[in-house]
Amino acid sequence: MSKGYAPVPRIILDYPDNPKKPFSKRYALMLLFMKATYDEQRVKGVKLMRGQLFVTIKGLAKEWGWSRDKVRYFLADLERNRGEAWAIEKEIIPATGLNPMKKPRSPGIRITFIYYNEICGEAEK
Repeated sequence: MSKGYAPVPRIILDYPDNPKKPFSKRYALMLLFMKATYDEQRVKGVKLMRGQLFVTIKGLAKEWGWSRDKVRYFLADLERNRGEAWAIEKEIIPATGLNPMKKPRSPGIRITFIYYNEICGEAEK
C-alpha cells in the first residue's frame, strides 16, 4: 500500500476526533506535510515557498505531546533517511530583535519537503 498518492483536503485537520497524544511518528509526519504551504507566503516574517513550513521545536513538542529532544531527533531522522515522500531539508531561522521593546522570538526552523511538487503536482499559474 506504499505506492501512489491520495489527495487529502487540509480541512480534515479540523476534524474534532484527533488521535490522543503523544502522536505517532506517522501522524506527526502527515501533519508536517499537510501544513506545508501550497503557495508562496510569509509566516511570522519568514518567507516560505511552496512545500515549506515554519515551525519551532517547542511548538511541535507541545502539539504532538513529545519532548523537545524527540522532536529534534525525529526531524534529524527525516533529514537523514530520505524517503520519496518525507525527504526534508531544515534551515534554522535565527531569532530577530527588530523591536528592542519586545522579547526576541525564539529561533524557528524552515522545513522544505524536497519532493513536494512531484507529490502534489506543479503549482497552478
